[in-house]
Amino acid sequence: MKSRAIQIGLLIILSLASIGCQSHSVQMTSGKKYLSNYTNHDLTETNASDLNEEVKAIATIEPSINFPSRIGLVKLYNGRITNLSVQEVEAWEELRSTMGSEFGDFIPVSPMIAEMVYTPGKTDSKSKGNPSEIFRKVRLGAARQHLDHVLIYEVFSDTKTTKLASSVANWTIIGGYFVPSREIETTGFANALLLDVRNGYPYGTASATLNATEFSASQTYRDKTRNLTDKNQISTVIKLIPQVQQMMIKLMQDPKQA
Repeated sequence: MKSRAIQIGLLIILSLASIGCQSHSVQMTSGKKYLSNYTNHDLTETNASDLNEEVKAIATIEPSINFPSRIGLVKLYNGRITNLSVQEVEAWEELRSTMGSEFGDFIPVSPMIAEMVYTPGKTDSKSKGNPSEIFRKVRLGAARQHLDHVLIYEVFSDTKTTKLASSVANWTIIGGYFVPSREIETTGFANALLLDVRNGYPYGTASATLNATEFSASQTYRDKTRNLTDKNQISTVIKLIPQVQQMMIKLMQDPKQA
């Protein structure tokens, strides 16, 4: 009940928050079947042999998801693995409880463990910041924690402020503190990807957005902008969770038909 109250409170506290959008999808296709649709000529064409071999290596992968599963939670922020907020931990735990014992567990991937086992790729001295290296680091950290799958999600915001007609209050010391003269608009975006730790198979994606608006006096709008952005990001993650739940339900109900 406490975590539910926190979730509801976060959503209510965002002034004039709008619905935004959300979606999810799943994948359970066979790599062997996929490659069977290619002819021998397609796979051995001389002019593109290197690319063909790369396509074959990437496509030769089979889904093997089973439940219950140990599913790692990874939150990315500015391209780095970061700690989950208390509200997020409680929201994910509530989902685990709702899904039941046949689902498994959510286990946060430790940023420290991921850093401990990660070494940059040898082929590129600047590889550490590449997106592919971030996924590599996530899988290595999850593997050290003996996790079966990893749910990677990132959240970011687009925030802007607009002066209102009442911005004349900016000209006065007292008025600037009390008269709403700025409109703060922020949109939170959250994207999630479920990966197999052992072979990198992508089982599904989910996304959600959430818009929020707040009015502020000129003297305090910077602090309110940061606060609104932070609150909206957490609320966007909480809005993402039902989409992740629907994705997981599809994978659990009939994986072969997902």
